[in-house]
Amino acid sequence: MSTSDEDTSVCTPPEIRKEASNVQCDQLLPQKSKEFYLKVYAQFKDWCKIKKVAKVSENVLLVYMEEKAKNKKASSLWATFSMLKQTLKLKENVDISKYYKVIAFLKRKNDSYTPKKAAVFEKHQITKFILEAPDEIFLSSKVILIIGIAGACRTDELCNMKMTDVDTREDMIVINTQTKTKSSRKFVIMEPTWIDVVKKYLTKRPSPDMARLFIGFRGGKPTRQNMGHNTISKTPYKIAQYLQLPNVDEFTGHTLRRTSATILADMGGDILSLKRHGGWKSSMVAEGYVEESLTDKRRIANIIQGTPHHINLPAPSSSNILCERSEEVCSEMPSTSTHAATNSEITIPVENFTSNRNTSGINMTCHNCTINYYFK
Repeated sequence: MSTSDEDTSVCTPPEIRKEASNVQCDQLLPQKSKEFYLKVYAQFKDWCKIKKVAKVSENVLLVYMEEKAKNKKASSLWATFSMLKQTLKLKENVDISKYYKVIAFLKRKNDSYTPKKAAVFEKHQITKFILEAPDEIFLSSKVILIIGIAGACRTDELCNMKMTDVDTREDMIVINTQTKTKSSRKFVIMEPTWIDVVKKYLTKRPSPDMARLFIGFRGGKPTRQNMGHNTISKTPYKIAQYLQLPNVDEFTGHTLRRTSATILADMGGDILSLKRHGGWKSSMVAEGYVEESLTDKRRIANIIQGTPHHINLPAPSSSNILCERSEEVCSEMPSTSTHAATNSEITIPVENFTSNRNTSGINMTCHNCTINYYFK
């Protein structure tokens, strides 16, 4: 006898079947957003009572979603449909995933909808904030920025991060985080300046009896109050305000995660690397970052249009860089090139380079010759 036959048989007392049904609902509904699921289900059932609907059908749900579409965005409609799909299946054994007219209706609503995406920081903006913002005010914000970008962390992951999740070593910091799916994800911080900032925050932190990593600071002094979800999610907004960036309202709690994925995609990261870095199981999100990558678009343009690769030297400044080449001058180089002569000097703004204790120079290939730039 199958499980379904057993549940409908007279051998199973009604109380047992009811209790089993309740246990299934509690276990299968996501615990974190369980209240939202039940609220959406209750709203739908209240609407059914008003409309005197006795049984859920495709036409009933289509009319309900059409009414909701008058004051809800396409993304909210899909969320409502998803929550109803699970609650109706669990509570009434109604499978609305096969309501193709409803799905087609939602897809048409989605055609004209452009979702808003959180703004992202550029690498030079990140460096500027870390180096220039005063630690007395922004030390916690710097650490949130560093860890959030290094690990593509969600706001919840940052909020729930504990001191025991941080392993400080001589040349790196290893951080372990728990994702929203309760799986473990590990990443490292290796940039020397970032390591120094995180270590400074850890030394200013009070006694380790407070488990959470991020705590409040007032007047440059730590408090014994944990930093909440809203405070952490507003950190990118405060950073954007300090940097005087336009559209500061677009810098949200999701900015750090999007910035991390965008930087990785722009540096040539493939879909597999993005999925591993962000902990995404689906390729859809990772593909989106690769598709939006300007570096990837330039690479494709070079292939299609046959555009040669150029090395554009920035405008001169007071920070000099010595260019050393062999005695043989590349025949393809015009004699007027700024680095056509052996041991000539060119100038490149220092902000074009990030500090790295392990890097003494930059190697570049120009036509048929190799050029080594060393900091003077």
